[in-house]
Amino acid sequence: MATSTSTKTIIATDNARIAGIQKYCMGQASILVENATYTPAQAVAIYQADLDAIAAVTAAELALAEARAKAKTAALARQQFDHGFKLSIEGAYGGSPTTMGTFGIAVAAPKAPTAKVKAEAVTKALATRQLRGTLGKKQKAALPTASETTPVATPSAGGATGK
Repeated sequence: MATSTSTKTIIATDNARIAGIQKYCMGQASILVENATYTPAQAVAIYQADLDAIAAVTAAELALAEARAKAKTAALARQQFDHGFKLSIEGAYGGSPTTMGTFGIAVAAPKAPTAKVKAEAVTKALATRQLRGTLGKKQKAALPTASETTPVATPSAGGATGK
């Protein structure tokens, strides 16, 4: 079963190995490791290469994190600008599909209302007119005028109002 070792542990181990080699093995001509011989300088170079690679990966990860943060900030700024920009373009050019297409803005074609929607609209309009008591031109013309329905007041005898 493989075990996972943290980067900090590997760095500490590599540094300890280098320190041990420099302290105890530098006077030896070679170090025997699994039927292969290495000079102390070669052994130090192996551990130092690992440390250098870890440092490079750490720097690359940090650079990647910084780049992602910058990209996120730039994307948010673009999104905010783009929303207003699209509204400005639509206002300036009236939503012309050709012009909008030039800017990469898709204009949705208006959907034709279905027969059901039209019928519901007519029913609702008639209900509203009936509720409000509004009349059309012909209906208003058919109503008696105010002069036909209002009797003309005639003066009473004596002319006094009774006060």
